[in-house]
Amino acid sequence: MRQLLTRSEPDVYFDRQVYVKFPWLVRIGRGTSVNRGVEFYADFQNSKGIVIGKRCYVAPNVRFHAAGHDLEDMTQHVGDDIRVGDDVWIGAGAIILPGVTIGNRAVVAAGAVVARDVAETATVGGVPARPIGLE
Repeated sequence: MRQLLTRSEPDVYFDRQVYVKFPWLVRIGRGTSVNRGVEFYADFQNSKGIVIGKRCYVAPNVRFHAAGHDLEDMTQHVGDDIRVGDDVWIGAGAIILPGVTIGNRAVVAAGAVVARDVAETATVGGVPARPIGLE
């Protein structure tokens, strides 16, 4: 995997069964851990990629979708970059959609669908993801 992601830094951990579509459009920062079953879908047609910061933890079965189909013309792709800051934790089964930026030290709860930006240090969860308080 590391050989395919030429734009990624050293000390990145990949578990088994990680899928990366268009790996040259994905960049992963130093010290980040990508757990099993994680999927990265960059947007080749529009050159939109996925950037994961340093020291992030991506739990099993998280999906990053930087691309989708135009609802008016399903033959066309639409998409936007996904950016994840440093020291971010993304819980199991979360889905990150096109154009989302997740700020430094944010937490995304398991199963969340993130369709909007997440502020630094925020914790979000739900469908669609919204800020939540942890007690």
